[in-house]
Amino acid sequence: MARPYSDDLREKFVSAYEAGNIGLEKLAATFQVSRGWAERIWRAKRETGKTERPAGKPRGFPSRLTPDIRLRLAAQIGQKPDATLMELRDWLQKQEAIGVSQQRLSAVILEMGIRVKRKSARQRAG
Repeated sequence: MARPYSDDLREKFVSAYEAGNIGLEKLAATFQVSRGWAERIWRAKRETGKTERPAGKPRGFPSRLTPDIRLRLAAQIGQKPDATLMELRDWLQKQEAIGVSQQRLSAVILEMGIRVKRKSARQRAG
């Protein structure tokens, strides 16, 4: 995938266009950028006054484990500190109607700074 042009290049391009008597198409050829890119940068400068790239949007699906659900999950772990990941996953399914994988649940719990058992005592002994 192509990398976006730097904010420095954007700033230099707009400064050169504002300073000179050169057309947008010729300036785009000088900077070795497409005419469409040059038009977008110049339009952004006119409309917003900024040449920096706008912040990107988050990619992927939003997490089903919202901050509110994470609080309830932390409370559940506080009530049952010896619960395994499978038991917590079952609790999420029954109480919150949320299905998540054991790996995702483990990652979220680690993000929360909580450690839980992965297997019950019976599974570890056998």
